[in-house]
Amino acid sequence: MVAVTSRSWWRAKLPDIGAAASRFPLAVLIAAVFTLFKLYHDDVGDTETRILAALAASFLCAVAVDFYVEPTAQPRSLRVLLWLAGSAVIALLFWLAWDLWLNQYLFLAGLLLLLAVAGQLGRSERNASFWLFNHRLWLGAALALIAAVLFGAGLSIIVETLQLLFGLELPSRSHDYIWTVSLGFVAPVNFLAFAPRAFYNPITEREGSDFTMRAVSALVTFVLVPLLLVYTAILFAYAAKIAFEASLPKGTLGSMVAGYLLVCVATLLVAYPIREKGSVLVRLFWRYWAWLAALPVLLLFLAVYRRIADYGVTEQRYVMVLIGVWILVLAAIRLWQGGNFDLRVVPGLLALFLVAASFGPGGAVGFSVMSQTGQLQQILAAKGMLVDGRFVARKADENSDPPLGRSSARARSLVWYLNEHRSLGILAPWFETASPNPFAEGKTPETTEREVILALGLRPDLSRTPGIAYFTHYSDVPVAVVTRGANYVLGPIVFQHLGPVPAPIPSQSVAVEGLGNVELDLADNLLTARVGTGDAMSFNIVDAVKEIYRRGRPRTSDQRPVSLKDSGGGLTGTLLIDNLNGAYEEPNFDLTLLRFWLVLNKAP
Repeated sequence: MVAVTSRSWWRAKLPDIGAAASRFPLAVLIAAVFTLFKLYHDDVGDTETRILAALAASFLCAVAVDFYVEPTAQPRSLRVLLWLAGSAVIALLFWLAWDLWLNQYLFLAGLLLLLAVAGQLGRSERNASFWLFNHRLWLGAALALIAAVLFGAGLSIIVETLQLLFGLELPSRSHDYIWTVSLGFVAPVNFLAFAPRAFYNPITEREGSDFTMRAVSALVTFVLVPLLLVYTAILFAYAAKIAFEASLPKGTLGSMVAGYLLVCVATLLVAYPIREKGSVLVRLFWRYWAWLAALPVLLLFLAVYRRIADYGVTEQRYVMVLIGVWILVLAAIRLWQGGNFDLRVVPGLLALFLVAASFGPGGAVGFSVMSQTGQLQQILAAKGMLVDGRFVARKADENSDPPLGRSSARARSLVWYLNEHRSLGILAPWFETASPNPFAEGKTPETTEREVILALGLRPDLSRTPGIAYFTHYSDVPVAVVTRGANYVLGPIVFQHLGPVPAPIPSQSVAVEGLGNVELDLADNLLTARVGTGDAMSFNIVDAVKEIYRRGRPRTSDQRPVSLKDSGGGLTGTLLIDNLNGAYEEPNFDLTLLRFWLVLNKAP
């Protein structure tokens, strides 16, 4: 009796948790474990992130199982069996995440969409009850999130007020704890408490007059459908433009069209209750959306093709193609089944696509890794650095560009990409005969990446984002210049580029007695000095950058001015650079500041 009273007490005090725990016991337990794990791990690295993602996936899987079993009154043993099977698969996937090229975001998105159809499986098609269940489900999810955010914001304000007014020294991670509990436990438990219990209710007249239903109808009628039709007209006009110009669409169009298609399908689902009695535009949209989406999908494929042809497949481009294929399949089903096609196919098919694309060599990561490896292979083969599947080193002369020339930045980014996806080992067969071998046993991934970059003749000190070394050389060390004959010293002279938009740096003119005007011009990193006598000298600023690197930048104490020499006619020029700033992206250098002295020597 005491146990029953105690159980009733905590359910009375915490009704939401009690309702969620009695209906979704495993999901509530996983939410609690997720929250506790995050609370006790300050630094979240790769392992911790995978564990948290696996727990989130297990939570979604447990809820989907409960939704599947509950309306069909299946025995508890089936529920437990499905729980165990799902948890085992998820644990295996995340344990072997790098080996299986798992994309946890696609996997979680697929499981989230599975919630929309899990409770509607195993029965004949009933679009009305499917729509009403999901309307209540996702409305409850939105309310649960809002409640959790308000809860977390309120506690955070209380903590700040206590610290300000009473000078209390609360733990430095108080806000982290608050938001971990709010979003990790309060939000999902409230979501489960708000989850609808009725799976097969039809949309009655009473439901149709509900405030949320009317709000959704207004949103569809006056906002979503008109804007989508305008956007569709813009895409059709753009298609006519590129057809007239006989050109491919811009590569950046792909993400815009993919977003448009997702909003289009979401609007289609939301508009279901008013598909026949809504406004003229709503009825037209519902009837002809399959035809309206055909041309945007074609634009999407052309835009992605353009990017893939230039830079290969990446996860983002893979997903955009996936969205296009999904839309085409939906359009075909709509044309085949008519206006009352099964709505469960919309989220269900995308859920299957996302889960299938989340791992394996044919998934988003695996396919992208293979494509990017092929891109690197093409670059090295074109430069003669990969022959018959074996790497051939090409050493660059001190005064020349890197062996890969203009492909240096691209090759570097490809090596970084492979290492970020723990797939640098794909290149190991290329370097089997190389000395030293970057893939020898006992080396960390960071060491291997550095040695591969060095083997390609690239500098290892460029930052990952955006692959640029911001370059500064300043000298306050005196230097002596030995000359013969008549000497002229000009300086200090400063050339500076201001503003984010590249623009020509204005020329400068210096009047020198005995020589006339000396015109100084800086363009494409080449400083040209033209003397009134007709003589001219040129100094390549990139040579100064190479000289600074030869001194061991950035680990160097040699701060002498950089000296460059040239001659023209009867004059010899020595350029002494004491301040040089810019951005170095192998083999390019974008100059922002150049301060120098120019010593002109006229032979006796």
